[in-house]
Amino acid sequence: MERSIMINILKTLLIGIVAFYLLTYLSSSSIVKTISSDVRKINIDSVQVAYRELGQSYSKAVVFLHGFGGSSYDWKEIMDELSDSYYCIAFDIPPFGLSEKAPDFDYSDESIVRLIMNSLNHLGINRFILVGHSMGGYLSLAIASLFPARVEKLILFDAAYMNNSETLNGSKPPFELENENQTKLYQIFLDIGLKTYPLVKFLYLTSLSTGTILNTKHFECIFAQNYFLPAEVLIKFTKDKTFQKPVNIDLSNIVAKTLIIYGEKDNITPPSIGKYLSQNIKDSQFVLIPNEGHMPLANKLALEKVKAFLKGE
Repeated sequence: MERSIMINILKTLLIGIVAFYLLTYLSSSSIVKTISSDVRKINIDSVQVAYRELGQSYSKAVVFLHGFGGSSYDWKEIMDELSDSYYCIAFDIPPFGLSEKAPDFDYSDESIVRLIMNSLNHLGINRFILVGHSMGGYLSLAIASLFPARVEKLILFDAAYMNNSETLNGSKPPFELENENQTKLYQIFLDIGLKTYPLVKFLYLTSLSTGTILNTKHFECIFAQNYFLPAEVLIKFTKDKTFQKPVNIDLSNIVAKTLIIYGEKDNITPPSIGKYLSQNIKDSQFVLIPNEGHMPLANKLALEKVKAFLKGE
């Protein structure tokens, strides 16, 4: 009798789990289909790159680069604000967003910078205003340093940057990259974890801590896109970042007028990084946004600061 009750409990639990993941899959598929409607794709360096554009192509170009795990959708509020006066282009940096998730692509910073520049060349964009967040902020620093003549103005949101080494190297993943058994085990956990809505939502809220963007549909869109990111590819991305040859970022090479914005409560890339950058990038200004965490991208004050900066105020 007790055994029969236990079997029924296990069956009910199993059905519940299957139903939960099936509903999550269907919901994620629906969201991805919806947000794909205004996305364009180009083939660059043997990988398909997705991007969004808003505004008139004859206007001054503003290029947006998102952070780790993000997508071009991160910039929705800012692009809506600027598109009346500027041609806004936001890339999905592979393997994130709706770009191709190729298991054999080189995801090193050098390769990603080359991919972005080749994408801009393909689109006929020579000189542009560059906006980057977190990882995208680091890539923006690299581009502004390596191609100073191409960047008219630079805007950094909570940019990732290591003051001592000027690279992102040094942070280690929670497993041994050269241990095949550990990597396979971690891949299984990642494949399950990326599809578990409550777990990802908890990590999302914990990481961002606070901010206006938490009151938008941002999380649902990010979760839906990363739902289809294979753990194998994310591990390849991690390996390429860990073992890469560092990109040489010389802050003194940056000649673009620069706006540096950080959330006051950012515990991922703390404001001290922004202060360091403002002290070492000539013609830059530092703005601290109160009661914001790692993503002040939808904050009203931040949007006002961006618009005033672009107008030359």
